[in-house]
Amino acid sequence: MVRLGELCAATSLFTDLGTGQPVEHGLRTCLVSMRLADALRLDVEARREVFFVSLLRFLGCTADSYLAAELFNGDDVALLSGMAPVTMGSPREEFLGLIRIANRSGFPGGLRGLASVLVDRKGKDRLLDAHCEVASRLADDMGLPSHVAGALGNAYARWDGRGVPRGLGGDAIPLSMRVSVVARDLELWGREFGSERAAETLRQRSERAYDPAVVDAALDLGVERLRRCDADLWETVLHLEPDPRIVVEGSGAVGRALGALGDFADLKAPEMTGHSRRVRRIVDAAGEIARLSGEECEMLGMAASVHDVGVVAAPARVWRGSGGSPAEVEQARAHPMWSQRLLARVAGLGEVAALAGRHHERLDGTGYPSGLDGDLGRSAGVLVCAELFDEHMRETGSADLVVEEMTRLVGAGALSAGDVRVVLEAVGVSMPLVEVERPAGLTEREVDVLRLLAKGHTNRQIANQLGISTRTAGSHVEHIYAKAGVRSRAAATLFAVGHDLVG
Repeated sequence: MVRLGELCAATSLFTDLGTGQPVEHGLRTCLVSMRLADALRLDVEARREVFFVSLLRFLGCTADSYLAAELFNGDDVALLSGMAPVTMGSPREEFLGLIRIANRSGFPGGLRGLASVLVDRKGKDRLLDAHCEVASRLADDMGLPSHVAGALGNAYARWDGRGVPRGLGGDAIPLSMRVSVVARDLELWGREFGSERAAETLRQRSERAYDPAVVDAALDLGVERLRRCDADLWETVLHLEPDPRIVVEGSGAVGRALGALGDFADLKAPEMTGHSRRVRRIVDAAGEIARLSGEECEMLGMAASVHDVGVVAAPARVWRGSGGSPAEVEQARAHPMWSQRLLARVAGLGEVAALAGRHHERLDGTGYPSGLDGDLGRSAGVLVCAELFDEHMRETGSADLVVEEMTRLVGAGALSAGDVRVVLEAVGVSMPLVEVERPAGLTEREVDVLRLLAKGHTNRQIANQLGISTRTAGSHVEHIYAKAGVRSRAAATLFAVGHDLVG
């Protein structure tokens, strides 16, 4: 069971990353929106719609990441960030904003992108419409009410009818979106340029981009008062969700909601399309083969759906293999951390978040972002191998090459042979994994047991980790002692360390 308001609040943190805004910008936008809703005396249902729409307005920000990247030297995040203050402004403001971005992105690529946008206005409208369509569809998949999804389809509509979709204006724009548009720009301009500039911008855009009644309410309350929050912002915003609060119940419904976040992330680049769903299918099958419990399989499947949602933080060029500065590469390597930290804010998703954050870790400490060393846990090991399999299949298109690479990583101590085997079986790869020569004639299963033993696990804990009986675990320990020529766990640990079996 997951509270939908919390999931949407966490999603807003990811859209902050994807649009180049400070994390919690979306939360503060929601705070401003709900204060405006109170000033406008909206009823409960209208306030509920404002709550969700203001959090998810930019849920479609990945819809055209790869196209924006092609126009502006691979940096879609910089484009969205640079255009944020002027998107609802006058044509002149948009022109100057594009000039600034073009200058920053470098010539001649920046000029080509600038010319493309200025000449092809219809093309720009199509891009913005794609944002709206994707946001609406993803919101529906997350389990939001249909009127919320419908309102998100008008994220770039203007009061004067000159936005997207063209001709939609005035009271025909959902009130929740009219409130959210003013709230977002008030928060952004107030943060970047100060309260006076923010107020002046509202006045200039009133009856053009903005509903004048919403602007009047905002000016009456004041920019500083609307933006101020002296308590924990996350808790403050969640408290503003009207009762009764919507809850997503059942593994199927929660899985579908998290699957929408995976789809949101995979839109970042064409090469990533469907990646999260494929990894989910692999771990679903592999979890059964590995004899994980029903609860473990459920958590693993959900983690697979959202493991890559942190990719939205880095420019598209990093994911398309077209380079990136050292800072951007490091930012890309931090994406599992973003997945974990932001998802962990949602009550009930702590274990899912922890698994998602480990999908690039390795047994020998060579992974990232934390460089974890040693046993990752069986579920995490399966996720690591499933993600690696799909990533390499996408890059090489050859199962033989993938098996070869995974075998090499087993030999290097980076992957568990057992985890690799169940993943290969799950995807129907019949080629057997080449056995790696182990010291003292140890089998791969005995190495798995020894690694856990060296980490201080009891026989029962080893059995639980590997999905075997306690008696079988004890038998493996006896065989290890005999082969390694030791009589105690301490000596077995020294043997493991001396032969680089624990990383």
